[in-house]
Amino acid sequence: MNLKKQSSVVSCEWPAKLTTGNRQLTTNFKYMRSFFKFISTIIKSLWHILNFSRIVVANLLFILLIAVIVASLIGQEDVALPGRAALLLKPAGTISEAAPITDPWRKILREELEELHESSLQDILDVIKTAADDPRISALVLDLSRTKRVTLSQIMTIGNALQKFRASGKKVIATGDHFGQSHYLLASHADEIILNPLGGVELTGFARNRLYGRQALEKLKINFNIFRAGNYKSALEPFIRDDMSSAAREANQAWLDDLWQSASEHLLAERQLMPEKLSDYINNYDQHLATHQGNTANAALAAGLVDRLLSRPQWRLYLADLVGYDENESGNFKHIDWRDYARQIKKSYLKARTFEKIALIIARGDIMPGRQPSHRIGAENLSSLLRKACREPGIKAVVLRIDSGGGSMTASEIIRQEILQLKESGKPVIISMGRLAASGAYWISADADEIWAEATTLTGSIGIFGAWPTFEKSLDAIGIHSDGTGTSPFAGNRNLARPLLPAQARALQLGVNHGYQRFLEIIAGGRRLSLAEVEKVAEGRVWSGRKAKELGLVDHLGTLADAVNAAAARVGLSAADTIYLQDEKSTADLIGDLLKGQQNSWVSLLPASCRDLAGKLQLTGLLSLKDPQHIYAYSFLDSFME
Repeated sequence: MNLKKQSSVVSCEWPAKLTTGNRQLTTNFKYMRSFFKFISTIIKSLWHILNFSRIVVANLLFILLIAVIVASLIGQEDVALPGRAALLLKPAGTISEAAPITDPWRKILREELEELHESSLQDILDVIKTAADDPRISALVLDLSRTKRVTLSQIMTIGNALQKFRASGKKVIATGDHFGQSHYLLASHADEIILNPLGGVELTGFARNRLYGRQALEKLKINFNIFRAGNYKSALEPFIRDDMSSAAREANQAWLDDLWQSASEHLLAERQLMPEKLSDYINNYDQHLATHQGNTANAALAAGLVDRLLSRPQWRLYLADLVGYDENESGNFKHIDWRDYARQIKKSYLKARTFEKIALIIARGDIMPGRQPSHRIGAENLSSLLRKACREPGIKAVVLRIDSGGGSMTASEIIRQEILQLKESGKPVIISMGRLAASGAYWISADADEIWAEATTLTGSIGIFGAWPTFEKSLDAIGIHSDGTGTSPFAGNRNLARPLLPAQARALQLGVNHGYQRFLEIIAGGRRLSLAEVEKVAEGRVWSGRKAKELGLVDHLGTLADAVNAAAARVGLSAADTIYLQDEKSTADLIGDLLKGQQNSWVSLLPASCRDLAGKLQLTGLLSLKDPQHIYAYSFLDSFME
């Protein structure tokens, strides 16, 4: 009886508890549903905000693009040229040898994005040449205040064009608030140089200085494994030394002296100075300043480096007296900007007169595998252009203009193979070397029918190196460690966080030795020299164009125009039958080339001090070359003019 009662009590309590639990569960579900509904509302709101922002930004960019295009189209209208005026040559940014953009929409975009960053060398030469024969142009005013960088090769090329302009009986007047060395070397080709009374002229000669970081790399615990062939191949010295080696010092001094001789000869001839007077100004500059109480402008005037000291308003009035006053701008001289003038004249190498033509290909920057933006030489890009020149029956010869310090050995060989194929088709290949055509750039040049260099070209650097830094100790120091397993000791050997195995080091050195021997054989075959003759000029040594001609590494000294004329003579055509052959890219590709910046993902793992040092020692640039075998034909020939 008691059991039944107890059982009945239990049976009555269980449903009651279950009901209470269900109610609680239902309440919890309601709360959860409300919570998720709240979260969903927030996410939807954020999505709507994000979507709205995306649409607004896209529309703004679209409106901006339309505005740029409209403004550019309006700006493309011909500017009326006065009956008698000066041509104002005021290049902005860096002087570039890049091929021009011919597609009108891409051209507009390129001009808007790069107008302040680059000025076309060929456009500069075209306007000078055309203006010399244009009766409406009475003089040329050279203003380098917006020019950031001009190389010695470009100085000589533009200088020769200015000399021909002067030979037409028209004056060239250079003006400036202050002349750095490279700017002054170009300005020296003018009939008259006007300097601001608060300005000066910097002349110091040429030097090559680099940062050497062996001790720093040791302190930062970076293992830098290098493998090289060539006693003068000094590209990697900053990673293994704290100073310049005697071999590198000897080689650098030789080409620096040679290039300074070329520059100073032009300067002395143009300014009609005595060599000892120029040397005295450079070597005893402090004494010249002391004589003139620190007045740099008076010191330059007394030394015969400039002709007049005039403020900006004064030189504008001075020029107005020579060429006439601008009716639309009081106190200024009649002139036309060189960019406006360039839009109205015929451009070189843009249109051939006949079906038969010469293809001009511009190759500038580091040589790298695959497809690359226009400021680098991509093995796929350049190979594609060479194959196109080979296929097209109307192309009778190719001029390859090179400005490069080399790069990936593999990429260089891929390009050379296409050049050989082009030659086998019966089409001559002429190389024109610009500022620099060294190491891998010489690798791809050696088999050409003719090699033209300028006297101030830097070439040679016939050597090979391999480089493989590892950062396992650096990462260990900040608490990051690499570990793992693989099917062989070589598995995962591209990991920069692991030490280089002795077997890997031996393999890399053997590859470098083989690459160097192959380099020598290529030059011997292409230049028709014995291996012994090539070995004497190799070892990684850099030569000036003038010295390279004496050594048989180049055939002729001359400009791009000279190389084009040589190609034309070979196939019975005229230089006017030359056209640019360039990689066809979409507008999106162009924007990407102009705006994108590449970073090495491993660098972000390093401490700030390591990242800064890697940048200053050009380590990141070296690793970006991405040769599949980690073997490079590359020369770090940085600026030596400033």
